Amino acid sequence: MKATLNLGAARGVALCLRTDISERGSRIEPLSVVGLRDRRTRAVRWEQLDREVVSLDQIRTIIRAYRDSYRQLFPERTKVPKTLIFAKDDSHADTIVEIARQEFMPEILSEGCSANDYVRKITYLTEEARPEDLITAFRNRLTPRIVVTVDMIATGTDIKPLEVLIFMRPVRSRGFYEQMLGRGSRTIDETEFQRVMGEEVGKTRFVVIDAVGGQ
Repeated sequence: MKATLNLGAARGVALCLRTDISERGSRIEPLSVVGLRDRRTRAVRWEQLDREVVSLDQIRTIIRAYRDSYRQLFPERTKVPKTLIFAKDDSHADTIVEIARQEFMPEILSEGCSANDYVRKITYLTEEARPEDLITAFRNRLTPRIVVTVDMIATGTDIKPLEVLIFMRPVRSRGFYEQMLGRGSRTIDETEFQRVMGEEVGKTRFVVIDAVGGQ
């Protein structure tokens, strides 16, 4: 399994992540058994595979490639930038959150944060806190740093300190895709950005990582 990440330096940088699975596909043997997460209870149940599933190895490869590259994308920073990941559904979001917490554990520990606070899911099915409160925290506080959503923050919600968008779901509508891109294009006063992020510099660009070739 390998991933390539092409870096750019212009404002509004677009990146494309390619993995072995996305290039050549993966093979699942007939009668394979997989774990499927119940949307209501979040419990994992084991069933015979009868539909397409998202590869856990692929998700981990994408998250790890980003973790290993964010310093190249933002060499002037000391912290992981505010990041928004678009998942295809709520169960997919849960899986991404779990893997992101594992992969970013060194950063989480070095900043003295809680993994649960550092990486959060914000969807209409979020139960441990009011989604509106989590959005406010994402906008105004250092944590959460990485948020995974489906559609809730895709349009109409301004998170001005946001600097990285990661697409882990296809987007069929060009108009919807452009609205999603708009989440990262909001400008913010340098002083306000420094207050939220605890950095000595301001927001100068945003980065888009397209891991699925959505548009």
